[in-house]
Amino acid sequence: MTLHPLMIDDDARAQVAGVISYAMDHPYRPGGGSIPGDDPGHVAMLDTYRCVFTFTHVGGRVLRHLTISLPVPGKFANPIAAFMIAELFGFTGYDRAEPFKPAPDWLLDVKSDENCVMVAQEL
Repeated sequence: MTLHPLMIDDDARAQVAGVISYAMDHPYRPGGGSIPGDDPGHVAMLDTYRCVFTFTHVGGRVLRHLTISLPVPGKFANPIAAFMIAELFGFTGYDRAEPFKPAPDWLLDVKSDENCVMVAQEL
């Protein structure tokens, strides 16, 4: 079994803050051509966790949208690590007293075809 450590330090927080700032200035609208994961401004590397974050505008709504992937095909982020990363990106409502349970208004999906975990929350 391969462990994927997650260090949340000042460097990680600064990197995430930079991605959030970029995402605010570059909202994503599906069908617009560019893929956020191909834009380095939307990407944070937290140890081995590749995080792609956007403010996605769809159907008159705005969502925080985060995908988290690991460099190993078929392996996915531990739920606790994924939820802690989501918190770093501004997702709210996660209760650390119930670490395996996402916030009630979070949308979650495991995208095996894209090798990532997706978390979304309407603003």
